[in-house]
Amino acid sequence: MLKFIRGKGQQPSAERQKLQRELFAFRKTVQHGFPNKPTSLAWDPALRLLAVGTASGAIKIFGKPGVEFYGQHSNHESAVTKIVFVPNEGRLVSLCDDNSLHLWEVNGSILEEVKEHSLEGKLKKISALCLESAREHLLLGTEGGNIYLLNLKTFNMSETIIYQDVVMQNVPEDYKINPGAVEAIAEQPGCPDKILIGYNRGLMVLWDRKAPGADQTYISSQQLESICWHKSGSRFTSSHNDGSYAVWDVGVGEKPLEEPNTIYGPFPCKAVTKFLWRQSKGDDYILFAGGMPRASYSDRHAITVQQGKKHVVFDFTSKIVDFFTIAIEGEDPEFGEPDTLIVLLEEELVAIDLLSEDWKMLSLPYLVSLHASAVTCSQHISNVPVQLWEDIISAGKKQVQDLYSSREWPITGGVILSEKENGKEDNNEEPEVTRNLLLTGHEDGTVRFWNASGIALQPLYKFASAGLFSGDEIGGDGSNGVADDDEEEWPPFRKVGTFDPYSDDPRLAVKKVVLCPLTGTLVVAGTAGSVIVAKIGSEQVEKEVKVTTMNVVSDRDGFVWKGHDQLTPRSGNISLPPGFQSSAILQLHPPAAVTALVLHSEWGLAAAGTAHGLALFDFVRHKGVLTKCTLNPNDLSGAGDAPISRRKSFKKSLRESFRRLRKGRSTRHADKRGTGTSPTAEKKRDGGGDASTPSSAPLSPVEPKPVERQVEARPVDDGQGSMVRCLYFARTYIISVQSMTPTLWAGTNNGTVFVFTITVPGGQKRTEEDVSCQLGKEIQLKHRAPVISVSILDGASVPLPDPLEVERGLAKQVDTGTPHRVVICSEEQFKIFTLPSLKPFCKFKLTAHEGSRVRRVGFASFSTSRPDSSTQYTESCLLCLTNLGDCIVLSVPELRRQLNAAVIRREDINGISSLTFTKNGEAFYLHSSSELQRITLSASTITQPRCCLELPEGARPKATETDEEDMEDEDDDEEGDEEKGDEGKIEGRESAAPSPTAQEVQAIPPTVNGDTDHAEPIIQEPDEPKENGTEEDRHDMSALSVGDITIDSVKDHLMTSSEENRITEIKNERLEFSTRTETQSVVKTTVISSGTTVVNSTNSSNN
Repeated sequence: MLKFIRGKGQQPSAERQKLQRELFAFRKTVQHGFPNKPTSLAWDPALRLLAVGTASGAIKIFGKPGVEFYGQHSNHESAVTKIVFVPNEGRLVSLCDDNSLHLWEVNGSILEEVKEHSLEGKLKKISALCLESAREHLLLGTEGGNIYLLNLKTFNMSETIIYQDVVMQNVPEDYKINPGAVEAIAEQPGCPDKILIGYNRGLMVLWDRKAPGADQTYISSQQLESICWHKSGSRFTSSHNDGSYAVWDVGVGEKPLEEPNTIYGPFPCKAVTKFLWRQSKGDDYILFAGGMPRASYSDRHAITVQQGKKHVVFDFTSKIVDFFTIAIEGEDPEFGEPDTLIVLLEEELVAIDLLSEDWKMLSLPYLVSLHASAVTCSQHISNVPVQLWEDIISAGKKQVQDLYSSREWPITGGVILSEKENGKEDNNEEPEVTRNLLLTGHEDGTVRFWNASGIALQPLYKFASAGLFSGDEIGGDGSNGVADDDEEEWPPFRKVGTFDPYSDDPRLAVKKVVLCPLTGTLVVAGTAGSVIVAKIGSEQVEKEVKVTTMNVVSDRDGFVWKGHDQLTPRSGNISLPPGFQSSAILQLHPPAAVTALVLHSEWGLAAAGTAHGLALFDFVRHKGVLTKCTLNPNDLSGAGDAPISRRKSFKKSLRESFRRLRKGRSTRHADKRGTGTSPTAEKKRDGGGDASTPSSAPLSPVEPKPVERQVEARPVDDGQGSMVRCLYFARTYIISVQSMTPTLWAGTNNGTVFVFTITVPGGQKRTEEDVSCQLGKEIQLKHRAPVISVSILDGASVPLPDPLEVERGLAKQVDTGTPHRVVICSEEQFKIFTLPSLKPFCKFKLTAHEGSRVRRVGFASFSTSRPDSSTQYTESCLLCLTNLGDCIVLSVPELRRQLNAAVIRREDINGISSLTFTKNGEAFYLHSSSELQRITLSASTITQPRCCLELPEGARPKATETDEEDMEDEDDDEEGDEEKGDEGKIEGRESAAPSPTAQEVQAIPPTVNGDTDHAEPIIQEPDEPKENGTEEDRHDMSALSVGDITIDSVKDHLMTSSEENRITEIKNERLEFSTRTETQSVVKTTVISSGTTVVNSTNSSNN
C-alpha cells in the first residue's frame, strides 16, 4: 500500500494520459510468410478461397491479395487434420487430431468458431470426411467402420448411422471379418443418394442411402489409399499402397476395367496417397502423389501430372501435405478441366499453371517461403524513392521471367473494404501509398527484398553474393524449376519450388545488411569477414570487383586466428545482371563474423565491427581508413577461448564472490534501517527516472534490486568483451559547441564507447584526397554492460536524420540551437549525455529494477491528429525489446515509460533475437522459422486486413422452428441489447451476416485477424488463447501502469477473475449472461488505469 501512495506523486496528468492513449497502443496485426507446420488444405470453388490448417491449431483463409482471415482453436496442441469448406456460405468445418469438429464462419472481417462437437471412443476416431452436395450433412467415416452424419445446421449428430455390419451383408466372407477403417467416402456425381465407401483393406462398396442397401461391391487385393470419381459418374479410380491405381466400372464389381497400373514399376513402389481424375476437352488429366520406386527414389516428394503423352513428375524439396486443382471458369468446379494445380508442402506452397505450354510455376502473391534459406538478419526501409522502387521491381522481374508463368493469380475470393468503399474509381489515393521494403539476409548468402507496404509480403528481388566468390564448395547460382538435361531420365522429374534449406558454404551466411534508399547503395556483411558494397544499376555490366583487405589485429603480433578461412573472391571480370551490382569488397582479417555494420553514403564510408575490433572503409577510393583492435592486450587467444581464461584462479573467483555477497547483505540491512535518499534516487526523481514505475521510490520493496545487480560485476578480462556491438555515423558537436564534426561511434561488449573524428574532403577533392580518422574520445561505462546502440538527438530531442534526408527534403533541418545529446543504450540501462562535454543528463536502469536485459533498440515517430490543431502532433520515442519479450516505449530525453507490452514469449529466443523495429512504431519478428509476425506500438499506424466476403442472398441456412435453443438465445440477445450496444455491428457484417449458429455464441469474444471492432472489448475469458491481436487488451492494461496500479497487480487481478469466469460454462443461457455481466463490472471497477487503455484499442482500430 505504501508503494501505491508514493507512486501517486509521479502519475501523469489526465491530459497526458489521454495523449498517451492516442499515441501508443500495442497489437499484433498481421502475419507474413508461410504457416509453420501446415497439416491440412481446403478449397472453396464458389467463393474462390484457400484455407490452411496447422499443427498448432491455427486456421488461415486466403482470397485475393489483401484478403486474409485468421482463426485459432482453443487447444493449441491439437493439429488441424482436415478442413472442409461449405461452398458459397463462408463457412468451414475443421477436424482436429483430438477428434473434435469445429464449425467456423467468416462474419465481416472476422473468422470465428461458432460450434463444436466431439466424438469419444477409439472406434469413433474420424478417418474420412465427405460433404453432401446438398450441404445439409457432413459424412464422417470412422476407424470402427461406421459412418455418422453431422447436421450442419444444428452441428449435432443425426440419428441416421450407416453401420458397417449392414454394409457388409452382401460382401464376401473374407472381408466381413475386418474390412478396416473407412479410408474414403465419395458421393457419385449425378446421384446424390449414392456414396462410394472405401475401406482400408481394399474393399469398396457403392451404397444407396435411399434404399438403403449396397448396389455394388468392388474388391481390390491391395490396401486402399484414395478413391476418385470421373465426372460422368460411370467410372472411378482407386489408388493403393503398392504404387498402383485401378479404373473401375460402376456396374462391374469383380475386377477393374484393366489390370491395376503401376506406372513406375515393376519393382516395388511407394503408396499413391491421393489420386485426381479431371476431364478435359482433349485427353483427361491424371494427377497423383507418390508412387515412386522404393529402391531409387523413395526419398522424393513428387506429384505426377499426365495428360495424354505429356508426363511430368514435379519434384519438391519437402513433404506433400495435400493438393487440389482449380477448374477453368465455367467448368464443373470439382471434376472440370483444371487450369491450376495448388500443392501444399510442409515448407512452401507451389502453384502450377496447367494452361501454359510447359506447366510453369505461378508467382505467389502471399504464403511465400521466407525461409527458402534460413533467415539470419533483417532491415526495414520506409518511404523508398520511386526510382529505386521501380529499379528493384524491374530487376526482380528479369530474374524470374523464365521461371514463372505470366498468368494472374487464380485465387480471387473476398472483397477488400477500402476498394469496396471507393468503388475502385478513386485513383487520387494511389500516390499516398507508402513504399516500404523489408530486407532479409539468408544463410546461402542472398539478400531478399520484400514489399512490406501492405497485408501481403511480396518478393521483389534477390541479391546473391555467392557469385562473387570461388571455391570447391560454392556452386553457381542455379535456377529453380529447370530440369536436368537428361531426356532418358525416368521418371521425368522436374524440380519445382523455392525452398532450399542447404547452403553451399556456411561462410556465405549474411550477418548484417544495410541499404541507403536515397543513393541506392547496399552493404552486405557475412560470416567470413567479407563486406560487399553494391549500387543499383539498370543495365547488365561486366567488370572486375576490387577487393581491399584490412587487418584489424595488425598491431598485435602474438595473435593467432584459429577459425575458418576467408572466402576466395573471384578474379577477373564478373558479369553483373541488372539490380544491385557489387562495386567493392572489403575483406577483414581475421575473417570473423561481422557483428556490426554502418553505412554513410554521403561520405562514401562504411564501417564494420567484429569480435576483434573495427575497420573504417572508404568505398569511393577503395581504401582502408582506420582499424582499431579492441582485444585485451593481455589475452591474445581471441574470441571463443574465454572459458579457458576464466579458469585462471578458481580460489580467487570464489573468494571475491563471498565478499560481494557479504557486501550486498550489509547494504540491504542499511536500506532497511531507513537510509536517506541517495543522490542517484534524487536525480532519478528530478527527471532521469521512470515516472510510471513505482519501484523508483526509495522505500519500495523492490529497491534492493539494484544492489543485487551490483554484485554481478563483469570481469575486465572477459574474452568476449572485445566484440563490437554497434556502430554509428553522425555529424555532431564532439570537439566544441561552435562546429559540428563528422564522427564514428563504436560500442563494445565490455561497455566501452569509442568516438572517432573523421575528416572528409569536400567537392572534387573527395576522389583525390584520403579520408582521415582519429580517436577523439573514449567512454567507459561503470557497469561494463554491452553497448548495443548509440544515437544522437538534436536540440529538439529528435534523432539525427539519415544521410541526404535533409538535402532531399525528407527530413527537417537539424536543430542546432541547443546542445545535442547522445543516447547510449547498454544491455542494462539507457544513459543520455550532453555533447560535447559528455556530462550525464539522465539514465534509466532496466536490469537493476526489473531484472530484464535490452536486446533491441530503435527510434520511432508516433503521431496523432489533435482536435485543436490542423497539424499532426508527433513525438519521437525510444523503443526497446527486452530478453523477456517485452516492448517498452520511452520518451526522450526524459526516458519516461509510455508503454509496456508483452509481445513475445520469453521462451521464444529466435523471435526475440530476430525482431526489427520500423521508424513508424511497427516491428517484425520471426513468429516461427517460416513466419513473420507484424506488430504495432502505435495507435495510428496499423497494418491489418480489412476485408469481407460477399455472399449471395440466403446463402446461409436459417434456423428451423424446432431449434429451441436458438429461439431461447434470441430472446436473451434482445434482453441484453442495451448492455452490448454496438457489439454486434462488425465492419462488413452486412455482406456476410452471422447465421443463427453464430448468434448463439455472440457474446463470446471471437478469435480474429487483427482486432475486433466491438465497442466494449472487455476481457471475458482471460484463459482463452487468442490469435493475432486480441491479446492487446491485456497488454494495454499494463501499458499505462502508473502511480497506484502496477503491472503485477493487474496480472494478479486477472488471474483471480479468470477463476470466476469459469462460471460461464453453465448451460443456462440467462445465468450465463448475468454472470458474464458481473465479471465485466469487476474488471472495469478494479483496473482503473487499464479500463481507458482498452477503450483506446477500439478507437485505434477504427483509425
